[in-house]
Amino acid sequence: MKRTVFVVLALIVLSICVVATADAQMKGKKITLYYVDHGTPGNPFWVVYFRGIDDAAAMLKPFGVEVKHLSSGADVKKQMDLLKQAVAANPDGLVTSMIDPKSFDPILKPLIDKGVPIMAVNVEDPRPVGQRIPYLTYYGEDTWKSGVELGDAFIRYVEQAGGKKPTFILLCNPQAGHYVWEARLQKFAETLKAKYGTKSDKIVIGEDPTKATEIVKAYLVKNPKVDVIVATNWQTHANVSLLKSMGKTPGKDVYLASFDLMPELLQDIKDGTVVATHDQQQYLQGFLPLMDLYLYLTAYGAHPFGIVGTGPIIADKSNADTVLAGTKAGYR
Repeated sequence: MKRTVFVVLALIVLSICVVATADAQMKGKKITLYYVDHGTPGNPFWVVYFRGIDDAAAMLKPFGVEVKHLSSGADVKKQMDLLKQAVAANPDGLVTSMIDPKSFDPILKPLIDKGVPIMAVNVEDPRPVGQRIPYLTYYGEDTWKSGVELGDAFIRYVEQAGGKKPTFILLCNPQAGHYVWEARLQKFAETLKAKYGTKSDKIVIGEDPTKATEIVKAYLVKNPKVDVIVATNWQTHANVSLLKSMGKTPGKDVYLASFDLMPELLQDIKDGTVVATHDQQQYLQGFLPLMDLYLYLTAYGAHPFGIVGTGPIIADKSNADTVLAGTKAGYR
């Protein structure tokens, strides 16, 4: 925990120095930044993410910066409408998650044509440079490595524990067509297939926890061969109780693996009912792009180039205590 707090404090101190220096060059100028994402209020992942945005906004406010944060609740159409609202407000800068970049292209074009800086966050535009939306920097996980890294961690667990070889994976996607989830699950399945010949199937469970658990249960009843389930943080935690209610032992009869963090899930890892999860450090995804946008606007265009990688970082029994302390503190 001390190391996590030190890193966060170091980022904050550095940001204060950057903001103070830039402010000396922009005395009296008001700056409006919009942050439009597909977050869902109340979701454990997004609670931490939103804290990063709030902390950055509070730090920038004394320097004449107003941050307007809009979330779509995983609704692509709503996010398009929110982006239109942001563009119409003529902001000085914009941060957004690129969950549907082809649809976002025409919406963002007026800002791009005016030279308004854009940062991509959490979900990047996967198209090549020259075809993708011309944002300055992407902040987030390496999407194509996340599933592989989690798969490798799963294999290490099985080999070290001398556990049974997995034969069939149930892949649970909370957002149909979301390319990040598609890539994560696909790469996890491919990693286990290459090692064990494991088969897999994918279902869409949605964002409603009650309905998602009903969908998973119905699948397991019809397909008792499932011995691995991969899902979101909240659904993986729910799967622990679900399996027990069905007379199965999580971590033994059925392996569980997850993407993203929450304190309850990390406790599950400590208890041995969940193998591992991955951390993309969403607090940094909320915090850093706003700081860097301000720096770009006030320090002669200075900004990070390419990708600011915030993950994947694997959380398993070896580091669960440290990561759990970070989640309880609100930074992971």
